[in-house]
Amino acid sequence: MLDKQVNIYCFDTACFNTKAESEQYQKLVKYRRQKNIFYDICKNMKEQHKAPRGYKGPLDNDSIDEAINEKYKGILKKYNLNNKISEAKKNYVTLIQQNKEVRELNPLCLKESRIISVFESALTRQAGFQTNGLYTDMFVVEVFFYDIMTQLILNGCNYNGEHYVFRFSSAGQIRHKKIVMIKESLWNRIEPSLTCGLTESAINAKGGVNINKYLVYIALSASSTDSVPWFDIDRSIVIDDFETTITGQPVDFIDDATYKITRTSDVPVTITHTDGCGMISPEIYDRNTMVRMPFVKGLLTKFDFKEFIRQFHGSPVIKDIYGKEHDILKENIQVIFTKSQFKMWKYFDSWDEYKEDFKKYHCECGFCNTERDIIPRANVNYQMLQSLTDFTEDDLDYLVSHSNKTLENISRDKNTMLRVFGVTDNSNITDYYQEALSLYPELLKDEYSKAKLRSIKNSLVRQFKAGKLEINGKFFFLIPDMFAACQHWFCGEQNPEGLLANGEVYSREYSNVPKVDLLRSPHLYREHAVRKMKNTVLTEKYFDTKGVYTSCHDLISKILMFD
Repeated sequence: MLDKQVNIYCFDTACFNTKAESEQYQKLVKYRRQKNIFYDICKNMKEQHKAPRGYKGPLDNDSIDEAINEKYKGILKKYNLNNKISEAKKNYVTLIQQNKEVRELNPLCLKESRIISVFESALTRQAGFQTNGLYTDMFVVEVFFYDIMTQLILNGCNYNGEHYVFRFSSAGQIRHKKIVMIKESLWNRIEPSLTCGLTESAINAKGGVNINKYLVYIALSASSTDSVPWFDIDRSIVIDDFETTITGQPVDFIDDATYKITRTSDVPVTITHTDGCGMISPEIYDRNTMVRMPFVKGLLTKFDFKEFIRQFHGSPVIKDIYGKEHDILKENIQVIFTKSQFKMWKYFDSWDEYKEDFKKYHCECGFCNTERDIIPRANVNYQMLQSLTDFTEDDLDYLVSHSNKTLENISRDKNTMLRVFGVTDNSNITDYYQEALSLYPELLKDEYSKAKLRSIKNSLVRQFKAGKLEINGKFFFLIPDMFAACQHWFCGEQNPEGLLANGEVYSREYSNVPKVDLLRSPHLYREHAVRKMKNTVLTEKYFDTKGVYTSCHDLISKILMFD
């Protein structure tokens, strides 16, 4: 999916200026550019330890830097740049706020330098965008002035005789102050396919929704996905999440009145173990994958729930989140979603309504971030190392052993050389040189290869010094104990035993290792969850993906924050 991209434009808010605004904006840009030039001159003087002309003070770095700073302030004062910038910005913002017309995109802004590539998604496929094509039906706006953004959101904009409207902004785009504008005629055509027919008026009629969440949910349609044409919506259901309350385990309890933190074992902790996780039958898919559908997102883990029902004499009849009973076996259910995955479930009257609209509006199911056949090794980073406070020199020697081995073998071991060039059985060949090495490894003896190896070695040394160490570790999907979930759903057990006890995990990739340290990235606090590896006949049978399975009796989801 990452090889399939379409091209659109990314504009900044200045591309929507009126003539008067543009003139004032150019003044602002001019003064800011002058200020930046002086700043760069002073910065270079600091880097070169070059004192200002006429300076007769001490020659230490701090004194010279202080003199340069005073020189910089004097230049700004001499040319009155700060006041000019403030005045130009004030006048520019005043003109923006006085605008009452729908803004027009300046056609001169359609430059090659503004072209960006986005991955194919449900949105691009429904819009009819072709791979590698360039389109103006949709564009991204990078926001520098909020008043312009507000007007674009409320009033839209025009270009080439067409009206454009704001319809979504992903979580990442919101953080980076970006919005997406779409041709109104195009949006009206594809909206039902992206929202499964759910309209804003229908949402408001049922109490409305948090606007930020709604924007993010709509943006799911722009996620990079591969379409799954064989997915059958009639062979799927949505059920309540598997949830238990864990007691008797030590937690840091924070009093919401006094903010006092107390270590106690008397506080029950309720955990939604299947938060964001559903199941897909191995008869249709053989690995873990992330799924995207209108208002549906999360992980689908391969689990043979039909075999579970047969082997453990569970009841195949289960109620969906709307109270309707389904027979898993008779209806040949292939995918079981959980309520936490269905983000807008309360705005549909039934799962049948969603299914009918899904088919009526030709909605699609997409998979992304699918589990690979061979998962490459991962590196730790300095944040993970910093949280290892109880650490000995022997521990450190062990931790850096893989990295040291790479540096020792990089000039003499063929496999190591190929690995650092990115040429392995599980790597994606990205350039012709890698392809040549994979076909003819003797090229490693070439002088060009030797020079590249020296450069790579120096780069690795810098990475290792920065804490990016090679370890016997990999990035996996974290999966709850779906066996316990099925005991709850199909066998009626309120507190199922599952296959994993407290403090136990299972991973097919590390099944012969007695203990593992589970980390999360980004590493936010001290997310080191050291757990025992449990390996039984049943874990091998039912936990047969490359993910890491965790216990429903464990608070590990609170440590790694995947609940």
